[in-house]
Amino acid sequence: MKEKAPGAWLTLNTSYYPAPIGNPLALLDDAYTLLESAQGIVHLMRDALQLSPCVDPRALALALKGVETLMEMSAGSTEAAHVRFEEIGDGWVASH
Repeated sequence: MKEKAPGAWLTLNTSYYPAPIGNPLALLDDAYTLLESAQGIVHLMRDALQLSPCVDPRALALALKGVETLMEMSAGSTEAAHVRFEEIGDGWVASH
């Protein structure tokens, strides 16, 4: 995985809408990074809920929306990688 830039909490190889020239392996790396980030939010929410009996419904809804967005981005990145693997066939194996 790539190291994160100073001050950045998430560094991706491609944008949310992957460029047509993106490497399928980089897209899969991005998908994994996005899922790790979603998992991190879930862990933070779990810990916060265990520590405090008072739950702010708005904050919880925003956190869940963040997890949903990261998961959608990951699925999109994985789907784009799959399409690109099919387009290039076995050619990617020889080049990596």
